[in-house]
Parts: sequence; C-alpha cells; structure tokens
Amino acid sequence: MWLWTSSLNFVLAILQLGFNLLVLIAVASDRRLHTNIHLLSTSLWVCNSITAIVTIFFSLNPSQCLEVPCFQHQQLPKQLVDMKSRSFAELEKFPALTTAILLNSTISLLTLLTIGFVHALARHNYHLSRSQLSRLIGSTWLLVTLLLLSDFFLIRLSRSFVLAVPFHLALLSVFLVLNLIIHPLNLIQLIISQRLNPEENSHTVRLKKDCATASLWLLLNSLSFIIIFMMVAWESKEKDQYNSIMGIEVAAFSVHCVANPLIAVIRDRQLERSLSRIIMRNKRPRTNHEEDLIIALMRDPPPPYTE
Repeated sequence: MWLWTSSLNFVLAILQLGFNLLVLIAVASDRRLHTNIHLLSTSLWVCNSITAIVTIFFSLNPSQCLEVPCFQHQQLPKQLVDMKSRSFAELEKFPALTTAILLNSTISLLTLLTIGFVHALARHNYHLSRSQLSRLIGSTWLLVTLLLLSDFFLIRLSRSFVLAVPFHLALLSVFLVLNLIIHPLNLIQLIISQRLNPEENSHTVRLKKDCATASLWLLLNSLSFIIIFMMVAWESKEKDQYNSIMGIEVAAFSVHCVANPLIAVIRDRQLERSLSRIIMRNKRPRTNHEEDLIIALMRDPPPPYTE
C-alpha cells in the first residue's frame, strides 16, 4: 500500500512541478501578463513548486523517512512526552514534508488574502503601482518567514511538534476565515453593482472574472486545509495504518497544487496563449516570413527598374 501511494505521490509531484514552472515561465515571459493578479499569483506557483520538490524526495526515500524520527522521547520533560504520545508523534517522522505542507498552506492563504484586499481596493478604483505591489509581495513572504521562525522556536522549545502544529493550524484558521469573508464579499458587491449599472466596462468585467478565479482557488485551498486537519486527527487514532493514510492524504493535498494553475490557464485566454507559445516553440519551423522573403528574392531577383 505504501509503495502504491509513494508512486502516486511521485507522479503527481512531477506534474505539479512541471505545470507550475510552465505557468511561472509564461507569466515572466509575457509583459501583458504583468498584471496585479498574475504577479500576486506567482507566490502560489512558487510555493507549489517547492512542495512538489519536497514530495518528490519524500516519495523516493519513504523508508528513510519512516526510520528516522525527528526527536527522541527520552530528552523531553514528562508532561511533553505524555502529550507527544497522544498526538503529533508520527508527523515528526516526516519533518520536511510536514513543513512543506504548512508552508504551502500559509503562503496560499496569505496570497489569496492579499488578492482579496487588492480586489476590494480595485472595486473603489484604487489601483496599486508596480512598486506597491512588489512591497506587498515582499511583506507576504516576510510574514511567512516570521511564522516559520516562530514554528522552529516552538519546536526547539518543546523538542516536538506538539506546540508548533496547533499554533500554526490556529493561524491558518484565522487566515481562512478572513478569506472566506473578503472573497464572497467582493463577488457580492460586484454582482450588486452590475444590477445597479447594467452597462459594464472592461475593467469591471475583468475584475469580476479575477474575483471568480480567486474564489475557485480559495475553494480548493479550503479543501486542502481540511485535509491537513484530517492528517492530524487520523494520526492519533490509527497509528498502524497511518503511513498509508498519510500517503493518500498527501496525494489529495497535491490536487489543488495542480488544479489551481489549471484553473488559471482555463479562465485566462492570454495566459493560455502564452503557455501554448512556450510549449509549441520547438515545433515551429525555424524560418520565419522575413527569411522566406529574403530567400525568394535571392532566388528570383526583381527586374531592374526602368523609366
């Protein structure tokens, strides 16, 4: 069972890494895609790629992950040993994978929250400049770094995940609730404004489409967040079968890492054209129209000009 789940996770991680890197290259290579939502969504594709790399190593070395626990019980105080024996003990056998999953969820929810606030500002015709957007992205990653440092401090303090995982899940719950408030609110406000003013301009249509895309991303990330809770809850019940169960849950968690860029490509024609140009570049003929014209003129030169 574990071999089957490892193979499934490996295939999904390869697809996840390849597809997210393609979307990143498409956004970076086309200046028409340097819009607010595309630049903000690059954080999603970067963290998906990081999670895919960690999952690939996790799938290739499952036995090593299962044999080396993160911490030893004899070094812990008695109260922490009792708490650890009840829960979070199995998560410490996969420290890199657990950290990657928490990192992915944190960056995803913070990025979606940032996109929601940018859409709320755009509804009031306030558009961020490129420098403001860069500072916003940098602030998001700085906050994620601080959260990870606080997790490592709690792990160092308790010498287990018994404090870090509940702390991080509580923060993720707050981010998820804020997202569930702001994204539906943006969509409702846009629908109300559409009914009051049936004549929509291109900006309003584009904003409503971007809000719907972000809401779909949020829906899939919410399902992944539920899967994280299932991983923690199931781990304390079925210790013997947890290795196989965790492999299945990691595969289910990876679905949103593939589905979110796929939704972005399906709902964005410009991104789809840019991505198809990258994929079909090697299949195009090497000579272009100018080169064909030069070759034709060299083969059949025009007659001399006469008055």
